[in-house]
Amino acid sequence: MKTMKPPILALIGLLLLPAGLAGCATGAPPAPRVVTEADGGPVALARGQTLEVRLGSNAGTGYGWRLDREAAPLVLSGGSSQDVAAAPGLPGGRLTTVYTYQGAGRGRTDLAFTFKRPWEPDSPGDRKVVFQVRVR
Repeated sequence: MKTMKPPILALIGLLLLPAGLAGCATGAPPAPRVVTEADGGPVALARGQTLEVRLGSNAGTGYGWRLDREAAPLVLSGGSSQDVAAAPGLPGGRLTTVYTYQGAGRGRTDLAFTFKRPWEPDSPGDRKVVFQVRVR
């Protein structure tokens, strides 16, 4: 009786399969990407990667950051924001507004912010920052 020998490529594939699966299971998510007003411009993210937009201001001045152009939800998900005081309990101290997103799918989208007092009308001289986000 003759025995059949498996093709060499199938054997190699079987040997590599467990290692490939183990590599997928232990892969750590990409580190969060943190950008500030000074980094305005292009931002590259991987799918699943967190994006933190940190915009600084001084509490008590009436000025704050306003989100003008929200990201496309198919590209970035989340969109939560919070204010973080640099020195809690210090009136008029440094304040950072943190917007958090996560890369949801491949594509491009813009995040646009304006620094102004909310009761004043928009003007061409308003301080603005735009991030052109690309998720790969």
